[in-house]
Amino acid sequence: MIDPYTTVRAFLAADTSLVDLTGSRIYAARDVPPPGYNPNDGQAITFRVRGGTRDYDDAILIPSMQFKCYGNTEITAYQCYRALVDALHNGHNVTINHAEEETFGQSLEEPDTEWNFVLCFFTIMLRAS
Repeated sequence: MIDPYTTVRAFLAADTSLVDLTGSRIYAARDVPPPGYNPNDGQAITFRVRGGTRDYDDAILIPSMQFKCYGNTEITAYQCYRALVDALHNGHNVTINHAEEETFGQSLEEPDTEWNFVLCFFTIMLRAS
């Protein structure tokens, strides 16, 4: 079976504009950044699968994925979101057939930490390599 976390993270980590903003702070299979993260250290992205489908022989997986783009202000969180969209929307490579944003990003704040983030969702068509 296709591993959506490894596949999508590798795709995002190969985008230099996105990595310029986040460094290595692209966290797969997470709702929030790991302990020790501080928005003042720079922008970060978390993502996880929230549902989806697959074809009958598991050659194609089509997950719906939730992404959260963090920043130390609403503006920097939104900049991170825009970089994610630029990297992923209509993106493709050997293992990603197509990626499409499902909804425009919504600026929100984590209730416990008051961290700014932008929430968005993508449908990504993945194929076995």
